[in-house]
Amino acid sequence: MYESAPIVVAPGTSGPWITRAELEQSAQLFGSDYRFEGEAPQAHQAVLQGQFNSVCLRPGLMLHAAQVRDLHDLRTRNMLHHPGIKIVLVVDGATDVAFDQRRFQLGPHSPVRDARDQGMLINLTEPACFCRHWQQGRHERKISLTLTPDWLAQGGLAHAAALARFASQHLNSRPWRIAPRARLLAQQILASKASSPPGLHRLQLESQCLELAALALGALEHDSTPNRAGTRSGDVRRLARLEELLHQDNPVPLSMADIARAVGSNPTSLQALARRAWGMSVFERLRTIRLEKARALLLRGGAVAQAAELAGYSAASNFATAFRQHYGVSPSRVRG
Repeated sequence: MYESAPIVVAPGTSGPWITRAELEQSAQLFGSDYRFEGEAPQAHQAVLQGQFNSVCLRPGLMLHAAQVRDLHDLRTRNMLHHPGIKIVLVVDGATDVAFDQRRFQLGPHSPVRDARDQGMLINLTEPACFCRHWQQGRHERKISLTLTPDWLAQGGLAHAAALARFASQHLNSRPWRIAPRARLLAQQILASKASSPPGLHRLQLESQCLELAALALGALEHDSTPNRAGTRSGDVRRLARLEELLHQDNPVPLSMADIARAVGSNPTSLQALARRAWGMSVFERLRTIRLEKARALLLRGGAVAQAAELAGYSAASNFATAFRQHYGVSPSRVRG
């Protein structure tokens, strides 16, 4: 339990090169089964240039700070086991990550124009597969905070109406405009160096992270509807109707034109709205919903063949491949 967890510092790097082994060791603070897709580098081989640090500042409040440049074109995955709210802020460069297929391309150099001056809040209520897309030569200066439900409750935040609504659903996300103060705090955290005694340095980091968390969570109070920043009331209604359609056991109609007509939109506008709200297309969202239902069935002890049918796959082998790509594990390993 977090209440009894000791302060754990996953080592950063003493030099400009970060090896695969160092990266895997750091990832253990947040999850398990960290792996490279395809041909993996050797344990001693450098995969990043720069420095990073992952630290549990106190039970339930974790910080990951990275100033790195990718040395390879890769994709990595690991399973995140801690529920809670993730706060991600990129002050320079770009990052390309996904939580259970919910993809986010953030940072001043992001190919997504609207995301260049935005941070992101992501809520996890259950284990999730975290994926990072690497691009050789790309750099990022990034802060990521994890706030667990216990930490939020101890801080008196669990019953705040907007926060409670946001935290009630797995993979809720909310972009927030990065204010100058938030950017300055992130830059100070990234530039922070250990002082003597070490306890004072950790206290300073915690203070900066608390203020940054307050600024990010404050965005929820300004917009009490998760995932709807910048949308009009009509768009909110269309998204709600679309979500209802996609959650039907046999969602019909399945053509994009018919779906758009059913929610009072057109295919182009609806796809743009879905990408803005969910970070994915309509059919990518449908695929994610079906895989989530299949995973829930497996956790209840259902057969893999049943889960494949529920997810819309006629062949169990194709379902197993899609499931492994989505969650990082095979269906048989998830089955309760």
